[in-house]
Amino acid sequence: MLFCDPKFGPRKDQNGGFFDVKQLGQVAGIPYVDAYTANSASKKPIGAFFTEFGERLLVFNGLDSGTNNHDVGTRYCMSGSVLEGFPTFAAQVAGVLGQGKVMPLVDISGYDEAGGLIAPVRLDYVGVPKISALQDPNKPSPGQWLNNTSTVTAKQLLHADARAAVQAARMARLGRHQAASTLPTRVRALDAWNKAVLASPGLADLQIPSVGSDAVANVKALATMGIQAFKAGHATSMTMGAAGPNLDSHGIPDSDHLIELAIVLDVARHIANTADAAGVPCVVVMTSDFGRTPTRETTGSGHWPIASMMLLQNTQATALKLLPAGIVIGGTTGTPEGPNPQGKVLNARRIHPKTHAFDDAGITLTPAHVLKALRHVAGIADADVLRPFAINLPDSGLVFG
Repeated sequence: MLFCDPKFGPRKDQNGGFFDVKQLGQVAGIPYVDAYTANSASKKPIGAFFTEFGERLLVFNGLDSGTNNHDVGTRYCMSGSVLEGFPTFAAQVAGVLGQGKVMPLVDISGYDEAGGLIAPVRLDYVGVPKISALQDPNKPSPGQWLNNTSTVTAKQLLHADARAAVQAARMARLGRHQAASTLPTRVRALDAWNKAVLASPGLADLQIPSVGSDAVANVKALATMGIQAFKAGHATSMTMGAAGPNLDSHGIPDSDHLIELAIVLDVARHIANTADAAGVPCVVVMTSDFGRTPTRETTGSGHWPIASMMLLQNTQATALKLLPAGIVIGGTTGTPEGPNPQGKVLNARRIHPKTHAFDDAGITLTPAHVLKALRHVAGIADADVLRPFAINLPDSGLVFG
């Protein structure tokens, strides 16, 4: 209600972000709220974001997650299934298109369930030094990472002939394992490891980011490294978490919720613009676990199963014309202008799966519909490795184009 599914009236107080219908705006086919907090009227993160990116946004409203449980909601909205161990969409992409890459699935403090399809590579200020060490085994990791001045290297410990013998023994052992393996999953895993070992020198073209001034700066710096990995051909997809606990806004005013949402949009802007500068097509999928109640809970709001999802395409991705842009698909009861009586607002509306028009005989959108459709966009819908992770729908599904 604070930006991509504006509904005026059902939940407001002096600390909210949507005070007046004059705050309603629209860019392309997307309505939004130019939200701000009462004590910081000059800070309007929502309007600026939609003005900049509205024509490249695809918004899904009225997504029925069917749950008010955080774990289930997160899993459903990020994978398309409520089943435990089901890989996220990022892992599905990496599992099909990232085999043999050194960093197929980059994880920056995100939800990284991969279902055994692929091994996530965590980027943080503990794991990054390990990647730095892989870049050059003869060079010590920078002291700034380990808070020391280590000078011990593989070159100092072993003579070149001995290092070559160790490498030869490793590869021979790998060959014996490959020759003895019969299980398809193990064969694929060993093949991926072999390719990763051979490709590891390519990590030298990644720049290790400096520690940022705060948590958001750190996330953005690590995201930049992820984009570098995309450009270098080392990575395929990335999962990350942004903002903080106030998104679960029990007893927390909308003004604090808005601050958290502003962080999400800031990180999304950084990823899209950094990918554009690198010449890398990139789609940022923004989602949560569910929505928030239209009624107020003390000063905050509770769990609500009807959610939204927003996709930001950078200019490189938009040029590929794989996804609609500048539109909203799906919706909820109620209107941006109101009045919106409690009990009759923010309920999911059915849509036609092809035209996307509201249709009482159509489908109720769920995260499964969106993520199954995105599989087709990514070209992975028919991949053999995803057969154990089928996204089953009770209807014909959502169709783009």
